[in-house]
Amino acid sequence: TMEYTARIHHEDGTYWVEVLELPGVFASGDSVDELLDGVKEGVALYLGDGENNATEVSEFKLAVTA
Repeated sequence: TMEYTARIHHEDGTYWVEVLELPGVFASGDSVDELLDGVKEGVALYLGDGENNATEVSEFKLAVTA
């Protein structure tokens, strides 16, 4: 099992996320569901085998810090 830290931002009515351990992996969306779909796809593509074959991301765990 691999775990990555995704930092979620909410600005001007839009969400965006960056995955700290995977440089260049980010996503944006108008809703949290759209955001999670985008980041899931981005992580899968990043971890793919380099021939546009994405690996499957099976689980997200959300932790909120204050």
